[in-house]
Amino acid sequence: MRERGSASQSGLRGLPLALLLGGAALVLLGWFLLRPLPILTVTEAGSGALLRLPVRADETFTLSYIHSVERVPVTGTFAIGRDGRLEVLETAFGSFGPGLPEPRPGEDYELRGGMIHYRPGGQALEVLSFFVHPFTDHRLTVGGRTLELSRLLPPGSRVVVRVDPVPAYRTLFP
Repeated sequence: MRERGSASQSGLRGLPLALLLGGAALVLLGWFLLRPLPILTVTEAGSGALLRLPVRADETFTLSYIHSVERVPVTGTFAIGRDGRLEVLETAFGSFGPGLPEPRPGEDYELRGGMIHYRPGGQALEVLSFFVHPFTDHRLTVGGRTLELSRLLPPGSRVVVRVDPVPAYRTLFP
């Protein structure tokens, strides 16, 4: 003959383990959805986001344009820093001009393909900001995508590039 309480006691035996596993699953799900992910955000100061793209540390992007005074091509290569800042890897340009670096003896640069390739080492930016015009032909290339900024935006538009930490769930459900 069975005792009345034994069936219910055996059903409850696994309850603490089930609660523990369920709680752990909820904590893990919460961490997964709330953890900050780096999102490269490109905005035009007056109209909002042009691009929001998940990126990883050390991923690179380039900004290419024609210098407004010297009329020479300039390409800046940047990497996403582990701290979310934009690390300046290299600036390549055909000649010196206002706003362009002037490498000094002992600094890391080389002449290659008719261009000066300057690597400042250790320079990082919170935000990269610049103005676009049709004659500057600004292009930003990241993750296999190219934004033709000078064609997309009105002359004189200010573009801001930065990395924003965004909760993971916002990338799943924008």
